Amino acid sequence: MSDEFVRKTIKLNKKLWDAFQEKIEKEYGTTYKHTSEEIEKAIENYVNYDVLDIEKTKTKINNLKDENNNLKNNVETLEKENKKCNDELLLTRTDNKKYSDELLQLEQKINQLENDKKVLESNVENLENNLSNLTENNHNLEKRNKELIEENKELESQYIKQVEETNKQVKENTKIKNKREHAQERLNKTQDELNDTLKRLEKYSFAIGQVKNMSFFDRLFNRLPEEIKELQPGKEDENIEE
Repeated sequence: MSDEFVRKTIKLNKKLWDAFQEKIEKEYGTTYKHTSEEIEKAIENYVNYDVLDIEKTKTKINNLKDENNNLKNNVETLEKENKKCNDELLLTRTDNKKYSDELLQLEQKINQLENDKKVLESNVENLENNLSNLTENNHNLEKRNKELIEENKELESQYIKQVEETNKQVKENTKIKNKREHAQERLNKTQDELNDTLKRLEKYSFAIGQVKNMSFFDRLFNRLPEEIKELQPGKEDENIEE
């Protein structure tokens, strides 16, 4: 007939139990199975051998009972802490879901702001291109104006010479005079165009300055100054009469 085993719960002194476990591990390298074996040996000594060994074994058993109760208490404490940790974990996951939704909304807002910024940068680039075109047109008009001034001076010189000629050349002198007047009209027209271009150039320069001085949020939300909204697209160069 095979041996029967029983499972008992005992209360032992913790310090005694720890020393008992430490000695078993030191001797066998592990407490697995050896703890019950050593307890059985102690009980056998108590039952079969001298009273001193029995008392020692009894003391060890009592200490083991105390240790077992302590372990039960520790298990209960750990179970409570584990439940608390699970509750906190569930709450943390809920908060993380909330924060994830908020983060997604912020990312969408950032994308919208970046798109607005690109639009604003495109508007600024267009204004700068218009300014560059106006500057080039102004340069061409100034160059042509100088040429007309030189032509006018030459015509005036010819006119003076013709005036000093005899009356026989009156007809030719009149022709030169008419030509000079025509040149003067072209000069006046060119001067008017130059003045208009300078005014437009001044407006575009002021507009560019306003854009560069805009705040970050004004740029993002495309809140352009009224001066920029009133600007007209640059006109293509008109052919200047030769």
